[in-house]
Amino acid sequence: MSWFITATDTGVGKTLITGGLAYALRQRRYDVGCWKPLQSGELLHDPTGDAWRLKALGDLPDPVEQICCHAFFEPLAPRLAAERAGAFLNRRDLLAHYAAARKTHQHLLCEGAGGLAVPLTADTTVAELAAELGLPLLIIARAGLGTVNHTVLTVSYAQSLGLHVAGVILSGAGRHGHDLAEAHNPAYIEEYAGVPVLGSVPWLGDAPTLEQVRAATDPLANYITL
Repeated sequence: MSWFITATDTGVGKTLITGGLAYALRQRRYDVGCWKPLQSGELLHDPTGDAWRLKALGDLPDPVEQICCHAFFEPLAPRLAAERAGAFLNRRDLLAHYAAARKTHQHLLCEGAGGLAVPLTADTTVAELAAELGLPLLIIARAGLGTVNHTVLTVSYAQSLGLHVAGVILSGAGRHGHDLAEAHNPAYIEEYAGVPVLGSVPWLGDAPTLEQVRAATDPLANYITL
């Protein structure tokens, strides 16, 4: 089985958690790889880009070209970044790359771009691609104030498209110290969204090490059924 990992917004911690989960699952002897349909904001071989971070965090043997086939420099929605770079992709292009990546591992953690409504190409959004792949959905959400609204809306939208939301992981817990909203958010998300909160990842600073990310995400791998 493979999983599709999305978020309530951009910059929530989706790439760090995806890479950390890949490492944890590989340590448990699962044949796991990572796949990202499009990357914008960094070119493919930029070590600060998502593809390289997934490779490093997951300790993956795969070349970055296998992890993410399409990368564009401008930090824009993937469709816009691609079109401004002269690349006019469609859903069929992304599905072909996914099929190729799927042959290299028994399981894939597929990381979207930003949230579910982000346009990837002229004919598909993140949500539509996830629905096409038919994979269980894992939603990464911020831990603090505002996350109940963002998460409930994301879950509702996903379910309206027939996606199965397997759970939510909260990211950046404890960034602002003791936070009363943060303490109650997991229960409220479960009550109003009707999906389980599988755990949380603490705030690790602006530049966490591989070891910090891997240690923080390792317990979450126990909730990923492959």
